[in-house]
Amino acid sequence: MSGSGGAEGAAQAAPDDAPARPARARWVTAVADRVPAKWLGGIATGVVLISTAAFGGLEAVAVPPLPELSAGETFTDAALEMTVRHAFAVDELSDTRVTAAPGERLLVVVMDAENLDEDPRSSAGTGSLSDVRVEGMPDAAPTIARVDDATYSPWLQPGVPAELMLTWAVPASAFVDGDDLRVALPTAHKQTGKYFIAGDYWTDVSVAAHVTLVVEDLDRSDAE
Repeated sequence: MSGSGGAEGAAQAAPDDAPARPARARWVTAVADRVPAKWLGGIATGVVLISTAAFGGLEAVAVPPLPELSAGETFTDAALEMTVRHAFAVDELSDTRVTAAPGERLLVVVMDAENLDEDPRSSAGTGSLSDVRVEGMPDAAPTIARVDDATYSPWLQPGVPAELMLTWAVPASAFVDGDDLRVALPTAHKQTGKYFIAGDYWTDVSVAAHVTLVVEDLDRSDAE
């Protein structure tokens, strides 16, 4: 009897001899058990990013400047070859299909354009020449007409160059002879429709290049 009693006493004493688990460790384990594994991965990633940023490891990537072109230089994007030739201001020009209101004049940009896509394309469609803009003026699409026959919003056939007039009605004092004009040329990406959208269309339109040229006033007294 005494032998078994001693064994029982030893067994009961064993837990008292083991080091007690700290309360904080038990709390951390309990919390960790309740946090999803994917959260732990995200937390770890955040800690790494914060640490990297603190030591200068996350530096902003420099965005390359947009191309700066002059009159007569060709730029290709959005499956269009675009060459801005010249610009002029005039009181009226019927071939442009634009009428200036009182206090306005017409600003006309003449350019060559060639459709590099395999399909015919409207010059007035999204992602096309309708997205050419004049810097410093309201965000308005130009009225587009051919120079040779004044066709309004012409279609551009694949591989066939066209000389076009892009026209805006602007305040009469906006441009005078000799002013610099900055024209923004577009970029866009062609998408093929799926499900509820049929055919091809152009998206992600943005500015791809700038062209700087000098405005000529065709109504000035010494204009030829």
